[in-house]
Amino acid sequence: MHDTLEQPQATDRKLVAQCFAKLAEDLSLLLDRPLTCGEVEVARARQRIAGEKVVHVAFRLGVTVDGTLRHGALLVPLGDSIAMACYLMMMADDVVAARRKDRDLERATKDALLEVGNLMGGSLDCAIRELFPRRTATRSEGCQGLKPGVAPAFPRAADEEHVLARATLTLHEFPAFDAWLMLPSIAENGPASVSS
Repeated sequence: MHDTLEQPQATDRKLVAQCFAKLAEDLSLLLDRPLTCGEVEVARARQRIAGEKVVHVAFRLGVTVDGTLRHGALLVPLGDSIAMACYLMMMADDVVAARRKDRDLERATKDALLEVGNLMGGSLDCAIRELFPRRTATRSEGCQGLKPGVAPAFPRAADEEHVLARATLTLHEFPAFDAWLMLPSIAENGPASVSS
């Protein structure tokens, strides 16, 4: 995946598997087209990852862990992000296939991308809470277009470790693509839950 990565912890693989499974399940339903997940790789890292070769959309995430707001992102190639936005707007397959090549996005597509990010944030919130109940809350923090080789911008400490995963996803009948997920690391044994 990258030459400066570290071995994941035991819960990292389970966390990432739940995140991508929930994303695939929810987006398949909401976009009315199948989104499937293939191979997944997981590691720990201190650097942010950048998409290569093509423009990516970083769906930025705010993840509150034990009361502290931290940050992450899901990187998806621009063409596949546009396809998700178009399906959310209920466009036909042939229109979506043509729109995947767009580079200048009109307001409606940008708004739909933000809504896709909100849906992703909700799915990831459910997946992460399932593994770390009462300790986390996840929400969308908007999206950002990234040129090839540029990492997403979000605040974090220089030495902060996070979970990094790459999954091979397929949307409907389009070619498979790599999506990158960066999440804050979450200690398996965090503060005890307080009953309300």
